[in-house]
Amino acid sequence: MIEVLAVLWPPFLVAVCLVGIHTYFGMQVLARRVIFVDLALAQIAAFGATVAFMLGHPAQSPAAYAYSLAFTLLAAVLLALTRGWDARVPQEALIGIIYVVAAAASILLIDRAPQGAEHLKQVLTGNILTSGLDDVAAIAPLYAAVGLFHWLLRRRMTAGALAWDYVFYATFGAVVTSSVAIAGVLLVFSFLIIPAAIAGMFASSPAQQLGIGWIVGTVASAVGLAVSFILDLPAGAAMVCAFGGALILAGLLYPVLRGDRRRALRGGIAIVRWSAAAILACSAIQLAAAPRADQPLIDLAEYAFPSLPALYLTRAEMMTFADASAYAERYRTEAERLNDVEKRSRAEGEAIDDLAVARMSSFLKSYGEMRKGEQFVMGEVRARARERVRWIAGMALLAIAALCAPIPWSRLRKRHDAHP
Repeated sequence: MIEVLAVLWPPFLVAVCLVGIHTYFGMQVLARRVIFVDLALAQIAAFGATVAFMLGHPAQSPAAYAYSLAFTLLAAVLLALTRGWDARVPQEALIGIIYVVAAAASILLIDRAPQGAEHLKQVLTGNILTSGLDDVAAIAPLYAAVGLFHWLLRRRMTAGALAWDYVFYATFGAVVTSSVAIAGVLLVFSFLIIPAAIAGMFASSPAQQLGIGWIVGTVASAVGLAVSFILDLPAGAAMVCAFGGALILAGLLYPVLRGDRRRALRGGIAIVRWSAAAILACSAIQLAAAPRADQPLIDLAEYAFPSLPALYLTRAEMMTFADASAYAERYRTEAERLNDVEKRSRAEGEAIDDLAVARMSSFLKSYGEMRKGEQFVMGEVRARARERVRWIAGMALLAIAALCAPIPWSRLRKRHDAHP
């Protein structure tokens, strides 16, 4: 447990710093109605880092940061100058153009680079899991200084003057430049918009919005980091999905906490019932039309209830299915045993000669092929049985779908009786 905390604690502190400053800027962005300005500035910063990369500078070097900051400040000038065009052309359209052009230019630059694809992945998703206390020491003073500067000049920042618009976009660009280098474009956008949007749903005062945004962002960051570590997933993508899950949860809670709770509960139950009915009806139609195709709902039900195939398999089919399943599990177990032997030998520092490695590879390949053969037998037996019972099973699924749907059967019956 201590080792896990030692790995996750530094990136979590980095995420807390990112949440702290980006929630504030997210509130400002939502108030100014320039939602995608962060994506545009982040992509401009990524374009600057790409230029530095193509000129031979390492991705995380001071030169790459300088190039990113320079391009971002130029974009800030453009955004400030085009603020007055909003009467004829919405600034959001210009922001989208900046983003698209910067992204296309980055792709053109790295198209022929030997490590271009890896660099593009790094720019988009970052690698916050590898960040450390040095990154915290670098960004915390910057973010604190920018936050204090905005708080002292908060009245002037909202005055709408050209100079103060540039100051806003320039300081915002400086924050985004450092953030993109650590977390990537997608995660930075999530830090900016999602906590601020959730806070705007449940609070009206800036202080309350900041508090809610900081709590939501911190919890979502912790969940995303934990899931990425436990399941060995990319940290940036896992954290973005955690932020998305937080927004979905907030959307579900909003009508309950802010509206008529009974009505919201009834509406939620109706949505769930209609969704279940639609899934069952689609599964019934797919089973009847293509019984040999994949049947996700039926496969999930059989996974949850292993005895379910006995309802439609004959005794001979059941025996064949059980034998194939047993052999497939046996081959999987043997393959895992060989993999464990190899991992244990490498972990203990025991040398494995080339002949043993070749034999283990041959066995693993054979076990994999034999397991696929048994799985093919299982699939064929199941497909034939489903083809035989598709009409009966399809009608049963449709009947269950009709029961799940929130159709007012009693009201329809009364109306039918009143008008025979």
